[in-house]
Amino acid sequence: MRLTAKLPYTFVHVILVLFSLCMLLPILMIVNIALKTNTEFLNSPLSIASSLNFDNFAEAWKQGDMVTNFKNSLLYTGFSTVLTCLVAALAAYPISRKHIRGTGFLLGLIGITLFLPDGIVPMLFFMKYTALLNTYTGYILLSSGINMALMVFILVGFVKNIPAELDEAAALDGCGYFRYILTIIMPLLKPALTTVAMLKIINVWNDFINPYLYLTDKEKRPLTSGLYLFVGEFSTDWTVLAAGIVIVVTPLVLVYLFLQKYIISGVSSGALKG
Repeated sequence: MRLTAKLPYTFVHVILVLFSLCMLLPILMIVNIALKTNTEFLNSPLSIASSLNFDNFAEAWKQGDMVTNFKNSLLYTGFSTVLTCLVAALAAYPISRKHIRGTGFLLGLIGITLFLPDGIVPMLFFMKYTALLNTYTGYILLSSGINMALMVFILVGFVKNIPAELDEAAALDGCGYFRYILTIIMPLLKPALTTVAMLKIINVWNDFINPYLYLTDKEKRPLTSGLYLFVGEFSTDWTVLAAGIVIVVTPLVLVYLFLQKYIISGVSSGALKG
């Protein structure tokens, strides 16, 4: 009985290990290419790097103007993440508690937006005539609004798991509406907010198309836009491009490793309580 019970778990572990290797293989290949010289890559693209060549990282940092772009990425990602978490929490609480009329219809309307395509042309006209095009403020607001419906959906499910008696106790103690959300509800939503924040960080940090649409000034573009400089019409410096990709991805990996336990606890608690 014990042997038969362990077999399914062993099989599942083998499958998970294989999937993990499939996910890690492209990353390892990019790192391997980044450590090669251009001549070595052209002679043997799939071979293992014979030596650790870190000159590609310095060249990518210099050619891609990574200092300015890195600052812009931190600015856009940081403010967009904070604004998204705040707005999503303020929207999720009254919807889950049905403090306004037609919350079911409103939640359904928000859900419909998940399946609608991005209105790029109307958004371009809107940002142009509101003087938000090619501005830090405009791009932060735009980035905050992307996938906002999904963030609200995630938080609504978690707010429903918070006992309503806590609302009554806070009201009896004279706690204001917004103060209650900011000081009591949001700390209780820490695992869910961490998940929302990670999703937003990945979304904004990896965004490649929107900076070219809404930011015409190169000095205002984020880190990912610097990668396009290594792709030429007739030739591409693949080793430097690979080094640039590693530079762009490394901060996300570090953030995920730091927030991993909070994300796992948030998903686990949502699955158990839902």
